[in-house]
Amino acid sequence: NKLGTKRLMELQCSRICAVILTTINLVLSGTVLMILYRHKGFQYPGMLIYVAAMYTFYVTSTAVRDLIKYRKFNNPILSTAKTVKMAAALVSMLSLETAMFSQFGDEMPLQSQRLMIALTGAGVSLIVIAMAVYRIAIATKEIREMRS
Repeated sequence: NKLGTKRLMELQCSRICAVILTTINLVLSGTVLMILYRHKGFQYPGMLIYVAAMYTFYVTSTAVRDLIKYRKFNNPILSTAKTVKMAAALVSMLSLETAMFSQFGDEMPLQSQRLMIALTGAGVSLIVIAMAVYRIAIATKEIREMRS
């Protein structure tokens, strides 16, 4: 059946992308550790931090909206793409946080900044892993059902 074969390929592709997202999460975790170790985050010159903040909030809100909106289509490729978009939005949020500490965090103790970055980084990492594992589980379950 041609439709079944196409669906199977979409599910396999979705699962592979989710596995790649899980692997990329290791790099994200390493980046957070380097930010903490080197006491350096992202920096934006002048007013550019406000543009970065607007972009971050825009991309995060559209990512949440898209996750909800495209869920009803039951398309594994679209769902995986929206999961990746959400992961990118969360990483943008983490980047914005480190940039804001660089720009405005002079009065905040370094230990407090490091704690907030560590907690945000851990939260982002856990959410990305959870989304990827969910996509893997959904795709694997449907693949098994199709094959049996």
